[in-house]
Amino acid sequence: MCKLRTGRNRCCRLHLGGALALALFGVVAASTEQTKPASPAKELFVKNCAVCHSADGTAQTSVAKKLGVKDLSQSKLSDAQIILQISEGRQEDQSTTKMPAFKERLSRGEMESLVPVVKEFRK
Repeated sequence: MCKLRTGRNRCCRLHLGGALALALFGVVAASTEQTKPASPAKELFVKNCAVCHSADGTAQTSVAKKLGVKDLSQSKLSDAQIILQISEGRQEDQSTTKMPAFKERLSRGEMESLVPVVKEFRK
């Protein structure tokens, strides 16, 4: 029998058990929140676009600065224009590619899923 008693004559094990359960629940809830996976569209952006546009879309990478990559937070393109640019890429002139075409690498659905991601960067 427990030698420690509370003011209401209940065993301390009940209180310790409840406190332990609450503590464990808090740890599980916190770890679930921290390990929440990114959406497939965000993962697609990170994999295909972030190298040049950076993870936050501001084009603050060394590659972006060297190539003059556009800051997506300043973009005013429509949904259709965003899809077209992802699909066809962007040419500076006849011989210089500013952005590669992704029509051979991404499906139409994947390109469409990137539209909200790109628009999230807008201020």
